Amino acid sequence: MKRYSIVALLLTTWLMADLSYFDRDVNGAQLEQCKAFFTKEKDVKIIHLLNGQNIELKDEFLGDDKEYKTLLYTLKGCFFNEKYLIYSDFMPDSEAYHALDMHDGTDMILEGMPYLSPKQYFFTTNAEASNTLSLYTFIDQKIITVFTKKYPEHCLVQYPMWLDESSLSFVVSCERMFNSDTNTTKPATKEVFKLIRTGTTWNVVP
Repeated sequence: MKRYSIVALLLTTWLMADLSYFDRDVNGAQLEQCKAFFTKEKDVKIIHLLNGQNIELKDEFLGDDKEYKTLLYTLKGCFFNEKYLIYSDFMPDSEAYHALDMHDGTDMILEGMPYLSPKQYFFTTNAEASNTLSLYTFIDQKIITVFTKKYPEHCLVQYPMWLDESSLSFVVSCERMFNSDTNTTKPATKEVFKLIRTGTTWNVVP
């Protein structure tokens, strides 16, 4: 058996034993609003687009083994007014979040699970392994990116929390780094920042 297959088997076995992992950020209230947009049939999620077409999100398995999944789709939430369905696809080495436009099936990859601002004009994303802070809004029922900031690869953006409609806080955690050129080690850091809107501009401040 190939090394990838062994890793897939071990990880998938553990995760299938603890299905709560996939439900950790599911927004049940949002999905209830959008229940007319999808049908779940065991290993398949059928998405019913407003144009009359259907999209199938079908789980995949390790070879012919119907017990161990190597690709698993989970419906996470939706934006009912804007007609977007949020889902994730999980593989043993990655997890990606998507916003699916229910008008035409256009698929937009997100950094993580969306978290709406208090008045729901904006949303940010929370990923467990991302070095990017992104902010989005809705214009004419379309998701538009209004701000993005990428941190170094050894850093993670964590715990975004809306303070009000014009500001949110977040944490940037960076691992310690060894510089072979100077033979020095930069210590690990964890800092709290704010993203604040002034007029139409968003800026990160300490």
